[in-house]
Amino acid sequence: MSLRKFVNKTIPYLEPYDTCKKAVEIMTAFKVSHLAVAASQDKMYIGLISEDDIEDFSPKMPVMETDCLQRLSVSEDKHILEVLDIVSSTKVSLLPVVDAKGKYTGALTYKNIIERMAEETSASINGGIIEIETETKNFSPALIAGISENNSLKVMSLLTRPKDLETMRAVIKLNGQDTSSVVQGLEKHGYNVKNVYQGDSKYSDLLQERYNALLSYMNV
Repeated sequence: MSLRKFVNKTIPYLEPYDTCKKAVEIMTAFKVSHLAVAASQDKMYIGLISEDDIEDFSPKMPVMETDCLQRLSVSEDKHILEVLDIVSSTKVSLLPVVDAKGKYTGALTYKNIIERMAEETSASINGGIIEIETETKNFSPALIAGISENNSLKVMSLLTRPKDLETMRAVIKLNGQDTSSVVQGLEKHGYNVKNVYQGDSKYSDLLQERYNALLSYMNV
């Protein structure tokens, strides 16, 4: 699935000769520190301007003349993991989205990215959540899926991250609320079950927590 349905079209883009003052006013109004710049006639994407980059310029200076535009964007057909990689490496508050011809179609904010991650990871599906920890060498998605299916449940998503070089953590989302038999099966195979949740809101909280942790790490 493409990013099209998650693209934010409400945040205005700048035209080349809009002033730095206008840029800051829009950034303040929409609580972002970046804005896309696109051509007046055909909306061909030109670049991304940052509030930090233009703060030393005259408020009347056209953004195009600041020579501060970054050629940063993402195409509509990108996967959310690729988007996360770009955001984590660039630390932008807003990521411009372009079509196959390079025309600006909108932007992705942190909120849009969280919504897309929630859909990709089945956060809206009614089911239980299990947090586990295990040695990396023993971690097996196939085994986890097998344990779940042997207990009449299916793994809807599996979020993983290393704790250290030898330990793996994972969040398992299942398609049913009664997770007790799966927990027993996981523990029988040496998995350390850290937490079990029955409410979907907890999964959304976990997803937000993971993303916030990523942003915190980026700012260290």
